[in-house]
Amino acid sequence: MDGVLVLWDVDHTLVDVDGLGREAYDLAFLRRFGVPVKVQPPMAGRTDRAIAMDMLRLNDVSVTERHLEDLREGAEAALDELAHLLPARGRALPGAAAALAAVRARTVQSLLTGNVRRIAEVKLGPFGLIEHLDLDTGAYGWSHEVRAELVAIAKGNAHRRYGREYHRVVLVGDTPEDVRAALHSDAGVVGVATGRYTVAELGAAGAHVTLDDLSDVDQVQAAITTAAR
Repeated sequence: MDGVLVLWDVDHTLVDVDGLGREAYDLAFLRRFGVPVKVQPPMAGRTDRAIAMDMLRLNDVSVTERHLEDLREGAEAALDELAHLLPARGRALPGAAAALAAVRARTVQSLLTGNVRRIAEVKLGPFGLIEHLDLDTGAYGWSHEVRAELVAIAKGNAHRRYGREYHRVVLVGDTPEDVRAALHSDAGVVGVATGRYTVAELGAAGAHVTLDDLSDVDQVQAAITTAAR
């Protein structure tokens, strides 16, 4: 696995935060625009930037950079306020901490997530997962509305940070969007059925390897090695 850049999704791959991320965006929208969200955009596997654009458009707010930044800043602040609920409402998914620790011992790993970086950090913080990740190498969901575009960003960050090209990249995620992002970028992908999609659905989307969950650390490492070939 040495020389492979491993990039993990956050929501429903490493943690389940019981919808607190959506609540933070809803609260930010209410505070910034004075009305509640009436139409919710789809969120699974999408970037926060794409979600925010749809949230504005579907709720009759013009999609401008200023409005997007207002919504992002408001959501970050709202999740900071809600973070005390994470230990009770959220959880690390089975095997996540052990899998991260094992992979960290063998190669470089970070996040490729639809979340804004600050939101990702808040979600992971209570569960002891950040210590295993090089967050500066990751790519986050405010950089581009298309998830596949984040792969090149992460590879560039890794190159600058470690002084080498990472030609073998593996994404680990729970949605077909994770799979499509990897395939579009010539990366390997491990689909984990810990969210709303089944092993069969992730396999049909094109995942190179599928797992029920992360609970078997040896199986996780073998899956990443296989996907990296």
